[in-house]
Amino acid sequence: MKTPAAIALFSGMAVMTGLAPCPVHADPSAQFVNAGGYAAVEADRLWDAINEALSEASPQSALLPAADIGPMPLAVFALDMSEPGLERVRYRIRYGTNWIDAPPSAAPLPISYIEVVRFNLGPAIRDDLIGTLGDEHVAGEEEFGVGPHVGWRLMTRPIMGNRAMIMAAGRMEIGATAAQGEACLGSPCLDVRSPIETAAAWGELEHAGAVSRGPWPDRSGNVVAPAVATDLLLGEIDDIETDMAPSEPKIPDWAIEAVIDVNLGQDEGLDAVYRWDGLLDGSVAAIWERLASFSTGSGEPTMFRARAYECARGPEFAPPGEFCP
Repeated sequence: MKTPAAIALFSGMAVMTGLAPCPVHADPSAQFVNAGGYAAVEADRLWDAINEALSEASPQSALLPAADIGPMPLAVFALDMSEPGLERVRYRIRYGTNWIDAPPSAAPLPISYIEVVRFNLGPAIRDDLIGTLGDEHVAGEEEFGVGPHVGWRLMTRPIMGNRAMIMAAGRMEIGATAAQGEACLGSPCLDVRSPIETAAAWGELEHAGAVSRGPWPDRSGNVVAPAVATDLLLGEIDDIETDMAPSEPKIPDWAIEAVIDVNLGQDEGLDAVYRWDGLLDGSVAAIWERLASFSTGSGEPTMFRARAYECARGPEFAPPGEFCP
């Protein structure tokens, strides 16, 4: 998903900042993008690079190209735009909102915290094949994708017509040992078997129709891009409803976890799911939604969707197509 402009902008940003940690202050933005091995990236330069990469999709618009993108797809696009492409990956997206007191007479303001980690599953898939077929029957490492596991964190807020203006950003490369300890929907993130199929009581996947181009660069192919899948699943979410009064800025608990698997099987394909818990609902404990896009050879992405409800009482999940008691 890199464009030459995005590469140039991000390269300049990396040189100027050195991707070096900024001093950690008491405010949550500094804590969030510097904690746990993350190193702060200059937010304004990242915002400019994103809009430059998206500019071809809306050259005549009076608004910035990223103005109407929600926090989670924006974060996925930031990662994919900034990092070398990999063919076989798993994304884990985590999201939370903190409502803060706005200036006098203004409505409370939602601050979004997003973490996106992209795990390179190429080496794990290759090792699994070697265990089954033998080393002599499996292609070399470069054929499966060579590159680090990498995480990005963004803090965004709505401002001046932009749904998710970047307040702070950070990046981290994750070592192999650390990645082995990471969980995606309760399963090891480096497991070559997808956790999605058995994560919830899915009904039949229903055909979802055509894919809207939206603000994304034109990318022909048989499968939707990860940022587009995130937009289709979670693009309308700017905040999380809460019954708590607005407070001082603080890093919130994660309310949404999403996983996107890309090309883990023999054929080209994408499978994505999110779980949203902490709902203000006495019946539904969590909402699950799934989007799958598989190659049909037509040159146009084909999509299927399903939804499941995790119950607060009674059965763990409502029967497919029904609601919780």
